[in-house]
Amino acid sequence: MTHSIQGFDHVVLPVSDLVRAVSFYQDVLGLRSVDRRDPGTDDYHWLNLGQGQGLNLAQVDEVSNDTSPRHIAFNASEEFCEEVAERLEEREIAVRKTETSVYFSDPDGNELEVTCWREKRLRESGANHW
Repeated sequence: MTHSIQGFDHVVLPVSDLVRAVSFYQDVLGLRSVDRRDPGTDDYHWLNLGQGQGLNLAQVDEVSNDTSPRHIAFNASEEFCEEVAERLEEREIAVRKTETSVYFSDPDGNELEVTCWREKRLRESGANHW
């Protein structure tokens, strides 16, 4: 294996009140919003954790231990995303692929994502919202 995970990209936390949650993470923890959407009218909101890492707060009807979307996303190169998808398919593990990410579950059902969106976006546009 020539490539590996480069670090965390983002963590998604389900919240029952998005406005309250965004306010808490901004006011108590000092996180900066990097999202143009209004938490009062949308169902998720991005906050900057620093060092290219994000926190995605996702509005859900009820928060419990079984609530989704609770997942962790790892940042990786495009080549490594492809390698991971191949390894998962070889092991007959269900995979959902998008243009920039590979989604799958670990043996305990935790949703994981390996994403190369930052590399792809930087290469294509030079933009980086973090």
